[in-house]
Amino acid sequence: MVFKERQPRDKGMITDDRLLELHLYPGNQCNRDCDFCTVFGSPKGQYSEYTAEHLTAALRTVTLDQQGTIKFYGGEPTLNAENVIWAIAYLRQQGYQGAIVIYSNGIQAGRLLQILASDSLGRTTASLNYSIATGDGAPQMPKSSLAQLEAYELEHAGAIAIGHPDVVDSGRGVEPFTGDATRPQVNSRCPHCYPVLTTAGTFHACPFAIENQAAHFQLGDVGRDAVEIAQNFQAFFHWLDTVHEPYAIAHNLPACTVCWKHLSQLPVPAYRSGAVEHS
Repeated sequence: MVFKERQPRDKGMITDDRLLELHLYPGNQCNRDCDFCTVFGSPKGQYSEYTAEHLTAALRTVTLDQQGTIKFYGGEPTLNAENVIWAIAYLRQQGYQGAIVIYSNGIQAGRLLQILASDSLGRTTASLNYSIATGDGAPQMPKSSLAQLEAYELEHAGAIAIGHPDVVDSGRGVEPFTGDATRPQVNSRCPHCYPVLTTAGTFHACPFAIENQAAHFQLGDVGRDAVEIAQNFQAFFHWLDTVHEPYAIAHNLPACTVCWKHLSQLPVPAYRSGAVEHS
């Protein structure tokens, strides 16, 4: 396989009250129904289109120069390729210069390549799901799709990467997981990902726990000042390091297991009043 694993960047970076990275989440509609999916992806899942209001909120929040990264994830982006292509064009028209990443299972390879080619700056790349690309833990994508994507990567080095092999105990979790038992498991330390802006208009602290609506993850909505969102994000990281991780270590639990099964035992991070409250 020609794809290289996508390398993570520094976590939690905020400059001038702007996040270095931001995930965009439109829902969990997908053409697969994987047991391990962290967002409960399904053909019966929901999708809410990206809008100018939603993307303008993203532009207020993320670094706009070439250091910034906006990640389209959730369900399968190629199911709604026209809306994704429109969203990329809108971001560019509004002056966004940073990188764009499309998280995809790669099954509809032609549509994925159309999305990559649509970027006027040529800075949109794809990240393939590890299990579906390799067949380790899930039915592999069609050979024709894999061949098409591999050929594109050979001609455009760095355009398509493969996601990490780590098994994350979040969403539907890892039971039953049928892949290689030696694949790395998450540990007591949260990976400290960048937050998510949903098309429902809320900022959520964790892309893996996006379907978990506990108050611990709610950073605010699109009506809030970007400074508040950045400060609430910093408060979430402080909570992870001083409350969440010590609890995980003390109880010998993976970080994601704490969030899905033990949050009721942990206080909510010290957010500013702008955060959205959920039960």
